Amino acid sequence: MQVLRLKRLHYAVGFFLWLAVIFWSASQPGSGESQAISGLDKIQHFVAYGVLAFLLAKAIYRYYGWSSMVVIVLAVVLIGVCDELYQATIVNRTSSLFDVVADGVGAVAGFILAWVIQITTRGKQSESITR
Repeated sequence: MQVLRLKRLHYAVGFFLWLAVIFWSASQPGSGESQAISGLDKIQHFVAYGVLAFLLAKAIYRYYGWSSMVVIVLAVVLIGVCDELYQATIVNRTSSLFDVVADGVGAVAGFILAWVIQITTRGKQSESITR
């Protein structure tokens, strides 16, 4: 049984949809109250930008290396900086350098996940070819 194989176009569409979700979320006015769980927003940034980097990596690269990681992470961090600058214009919202750091760490993690999937998938494909 063949597993659903997504094409790069699917990942590109997912990237732009996820980017829209991130900017929609940044557009929501803040409550002005502190969060109940300290650091939760950093986890949210890590996950959101990790997913964004994963989708971008899968959309534009067939094979990953260090240079592609630099391109993906820088692009995603730049998006994070734009998000923070935009967020500063929204009522009861602020921008934070620590959010950008969480975005960057998430971007690295998302890229590494795409890279690991590529390595394991390529290994399984070469096994099936040699059988």
